[in-house]
Amino acid sequence: MSTAQGYGWQTAALRGGELVFSTPGGIEQALRDGFFHVEQPEGLDLTAGDRFARGFYLPGEPDATDPFRGFQHWTSERLGPRQGYYCRDDDQTEQFFLESAHWDSVYPQALARQAEAMRSLALDVLRAVLAHLELPPELWDEATGRCLSARGTYNLTFNHFRPEVPRRGLNVHKDSGWVTVLRSTDPGLEVERDGAWHPIDPRPGTFIVNFGCAIEILTRDTRTPVAAVAHRVVQQPRTDERKPDRFSYALFVDSSLDEDICPGLFRYEPGTGLRLETNFGTFLDTILHNTYQKDTAGLY
Repeated sequence: MSTAQGYGWQTAALRGGELVFSTPGGIEQALRDGFFHVEQPEGLDLTAGDRFARGFYLPGEPDATDPFRGFQHWTSERLGPRQGYYCRDDDQTEQFFLESAHWDSVYPQALARQAEAMRSLALDVLRAVLAHLELPPELWDEATGRCLSARGTYNLTFNHFRPEVPRRGLNVHKDSGWVTVLRSTDPGLEVERDGAWHPIDPRPGTFIVNFGCAIEILTRDTRTPVAAVAHRVVQQPRTDERKPDRFSYALFVDSSLDEDICPGLFRYEPGTGLRLETNFGTFLDTILHNTYQKDTAGLY
């Protein structure tokens, strides 16, 4: 239900592999909304991620005194396509993308361990959601691009918002994949629902979860379609210099980009099975290109 402050976003906890929502019908509402809050696992330390988010863009090289700064030189030329540091011209963001194959060799050790914990949480959330859908369990791994059997694409991405840059915060877009688990501590994220923009502000002790285009495509013909919802970050104003800049980071779960493992994105047709819809690499590149260009939106 819409409120003066936006939607009444749902909140859940993972218990015994199930998502337990705080309100009746919470899972159904969350799938329609495309977003919900999930409680952070007990004992999960976010210190490393928060430190990296506040330091990766700073000049210098990582060293013993501060291994969380100085990562501008880790670029796609060193790491491969869609990886490394990017400074955006049309957004306030500068970003750092890193797939799981590079976590141990690039991230500080504590951050690599946090990334693994966030990936485990994201996959547990995805399994709990799949259990609520029409898709037969024997098709789950194939349908989700083998991400459930450790062969997907898992990316931990960091965003630093530069208030001195007079641009949009982050352009309107939809995520490409299955689920995203977002760490955010400040307002600014907005979600488009029913033709209007609604804030989805952080809640202490929770991550924000949202669904991507892959699960929307998979479920569009089923009794329980899942929404991939357009979202953005509004322009961040200049503030008191003592206030830290806005940051966020997220664990993205996508299908495998290896076509020998996963040929692309599927749609499930009840009574028939999986139908191949599109090549995932091309689909991902299109969304990323449109997200970060002027006067475009990363939508499909």
